[in-house]
Amino acid sequence: MQDDLFFLGVTLMTNLRGYSNCSNITMASKLPPPPIVNPKRKNFLGQPAPQGYVAGVGRGATGFTTRSDIGPARDANDVPDDRHPAPAKRKKDDEEDLEEDLNDANYDEFAGYGGSLFNKDPYDKDDEEADAVYEAIDERMDEKRREYREKRRKEEIEKYRQERPKIQQQFSDLKRELCAVSEDEWKNIPEVGDARNRKQRLHGRREKFTPLPDSVLTRNLGGESGTSIDPKSGLASAFPGMLTPTGDLDLRKIGQARNTLMDIKLNQVSDSVSGQTVVDPKGYLTDLQSMIPTYGGDINDIKKARLLLKSVRETNPNHPPAWIASARLEEVTGKLQAARNLILRGCETCPHSEDLWLEAARLVPVDTAKNVIAQAVNHLVNSVKLWIKASELEQDMKAKKRVFRKALEHIPNSVRLWKAAVELEEPEDAKILLSRAVECCPTSVELWLALARLETYENARKVLNKARENIPTDRQIWITAAKLEEAHGNTTMVEKIIDRSINSLAANGVEINREHWLKEAVDAEKSGAVLTCQAIIKFVIGHGVEDEDRKHSWLEDADNFTSQGAFECSRAVYSHALEIFPAKKSIWLRAAHFERQHGTRDSLESLLQRAVAHCPQAEVLWLMGAKSKWLAGDVPAARSILSLAFQANPNSEEIWLAAVKLESENWEYERARKLLAKARNSAPTPRVLMKSAKLEWHLGDLGEALKQLQTAIEQFPDYPKFYMMQGQIHGLQQRMTLARDSYSLGTKKCPTSVPLWLLLARLDESQGNMTRARSVLEKARQKNPQNPQLWLEAIRLEWKTGLKDIASAMMAKALQDCPTSGLLWAETIFLVDRPQRKTKSVDALKKCEHDPHVLLAVSKLFWTERKTQKCREWFNRAVKIDPDFGDAWGYFYKFELLHGTAEEQNDVKKRCVQAEPRHGEVWTTISKSPQNWRAKTEDILLLVAEALPVPV
Repeated sequence: MQDDLFFLGVTLMTNLRGYSNCSNITMASKLPPPPIVNPKRKNFLGQPAPQGYVAGVGRGATGFTTRSDIGPARDANDVPDDRHPAPAKRKKDDEEDLEEDLNDANYDEFAGYGGSLFNKDPYDKDDEEADAVYEAIDERMDEKRREYREKRRKEEIEKYRQERPKIQQQFSDLKRELCAVSEDEWKNIPEVGDARNRKQRLHGRREKFTPLPDSVLTRNLGGESGTSIDPKSGLASAFPGMLTPTGDLDLRKIGQARNTLMDIKLNQVSDSVSGQTVVDPKGYLTDLQSMIPTYGGDINDIKKARLLLKSVRETNPNHPPAWIASARLEEVTGKLQAARNLILRGCETCPHSEDLWLEAARLVPVDTAKNVIAQAVNHLVNSVKLWIKASELEQDMKAKKRVFRKALEHIPNSVRLWKAAVELEEPEDAKILLSRAVECCPTSVELWLALARLETYENARKVLNKARENIPTDRQIWITAAKLEEAHGNTTMVEKIIDRSINSLAANGVEINREHWLKEAVDAEKSGAVLTCQAIIKFVIGHGVEDEDRKHSWLEDADNFTSQGAFECSRAVYSHALEIFPAKKSIWLRAAHFERQHGTRDSLESLLQRAVAHCPQAEVLWLMGAKSKWLAGDVPAARSILSLAFQANPNSEEIWLAAVKLESENWEYERARKLLAKARNSAPTPRVLMKSAKLEWHLGDLGEALKQLQTAIEQFPDYPKFYMMQGQIHGLQQRMTLARDSYSLGTKKCPTSVPLWLLLARLDESQGNMTRARSVLEKARQKNPQNPQLWLEAIRLEWKTGLKDIASAMMAKALQDCPTSGLLWAETIFLVDRPQRKTKSVDALKKCEHDPHVLLAVSKLFWTERKTQKCREWFNRAVKIDPDFGDAWGYFYKFELLHGTAEEQNDVKKRCVQAEPRHGEVWTTISKSPQNWRAKTEDILLLVAEALPVPV
């Protein structure tokens, strides 16, 4: 009901306020508005009748008055009745205000005349009610915005205080830093200059006083000729009434007496009753520093915190955290003594709180802390922390031992106390203590193991047996026993102990957690117990693993161990996996790669011998064994391995080619030719025919090489490398027409071979036929769309001829055709001007973040900007992403030759030899050159670094 009345009042007053704007409507509209007020209505209608009014008296009507009209009889001195006062006369100003202002200055074309239309109307109850409704509305609207307004005002005040802090707050941190100013720096501070004008500065100097001589002071001593000071009789004054005249006045002795008095006062201050020094000259500044509050917050927050904590303490005095928080608050604000007093009161109130006593021991000085801890131990005799704190407060080793022994009398089952006590003893005494400790704490594994370490071999075995009896559910005791047997050469017992441990723990209901046991294996390897590590892996590696997941899970475990540096654990995993899966070629390969990286040559060769015995058809295993023997310099052994490989894999192309390479690398060219002749007869594959022609080419017999290549083309016309080699040999013989015919025939037979198209275009370019080279590349792009190598060759061709605009336009088309080609993006970076290279490199990284060509281009960009550290980082990133990219290794090594140390150069060379890169534009050009056919990786790296230009 109230809400209905409220909204009804709102509607009513809205309509009434709308009436005040009716003049606007009158001025805006040409039609006369309907009359709001009747002009014939008199002003006095609706108003109360004046006192003594009689209706009709003006027209001669006669009224009558009764007692009720005039009231009871009143004396002249009575207080007049003001219940019906006469209407007060309006002042002239009020009348002027009530009159309507019809001046032109008060007129508006849209709103009309200003003011209210109802000023002359009486203010009745409806108006009062409407005003009350409006006030209620205003209050309600104000309440809605009050919270936001107050919050905003508060934020503005805080912002104002932060922007315009007080001077005291601005210099508080600078005052705090004055503690670090030395005495010499204080003395070197210049005097503050006087900023006053000359008149103000000289005002105080106009009154000059001249000191009187001693004779004047002597004559004015009240008739006495002089006085002297007897040092034994105390101090004397040089003025009348305070001096016993004994002789002449000596002002020098007055100064001596003053010094004597100062010395006496300083001695009294420096020494207390107990003889301790109260004022320490060396620590005086340190004491001043400790008096400076370390809290830099608002002081009002501290006061509020004090009041809150005080209320908590008074409400619940037996609540220890309240006392601790109060003491720490005082400590933070620099009132250390107040903190000590509070914490000691808290200890008296809550004597059974361990934390309170420890906090009190921390706050009070060391000597007092001993007394505090002594009182604490009396109240809490079974508190381990208090006893340990008591031992920490002692400086003498004997006193520490005495404290621990006293503590163990009260708390004999505390493992922590026993361990702390044992650490202070010598080995023999520690052994005695540990023998007593395991009796008091038979379930502590650490105490049993510590005792076993101190005992002899036989006694240690007995101790561990007792430990297993008392704690049958802990694996540490079994693993320690296995380590003990391994350390004393009893290797046969290691696997038995680990096997028994797993069975015993399972019988006692202990879950065999595979991850925990494997971690124990890693710890055993780090401690030197290799056999224990291998035994743990052997009996635990298959626990909780499904049969179909064993291979995958075990290989993951081996990789995890390798990443942790636990190579023996990895070797044990591979060994166990090969026992279960002896015919799996992938496991043998993983194990062989592991041995090659982290093992020795002997371990690798023994593993490969076992591998070829179980997997004789795995050619790669035979080849790895032969290569290992060849790198070791044992060529006959490598030949024997390859002969065995021939028996296991007759007519194997890989084994034939490996044998040929072995003979050719060891200068046995005739044997290599015979092997290739046999291979051509027994296994005439394209690679065998290519290697035969290549051997003749490298040996200088170009005619025989061309003859073999012609035979090979007749047998395998769709093998592109035959046409490449034939054209290159013709090019060496300067028979360019035959070379072009070979390349052209190859592009017809093998249109998808990009290297053939590139060789043909380069041949035309070298002959000066740019138009023909362009047409060849255009035709190649039609046969092989979206190929970045062909686009790059065409762009470089236009750039070499000086048509840079055409090259840029062609690059834009190439990037549209191959938007993710790192080869093109890398070339784009150095095609643009120097200021735009950085932007292009960012775009290239967005498109090809992990492309080695882009990373190499960014490295070269940093090289041109002389940012050596960043350049080195990006080179490392490039060779890490693609170790087979030879050009990156060449640039990296050239960079280190110019900007690196000898150690860094050797590191890059070593990593490159280990990676054995085979690809790269410049790398392949040099490595496949006939004169470098026997060069090793290290030699090729040097040649590539020499051939590569320094980026500009």
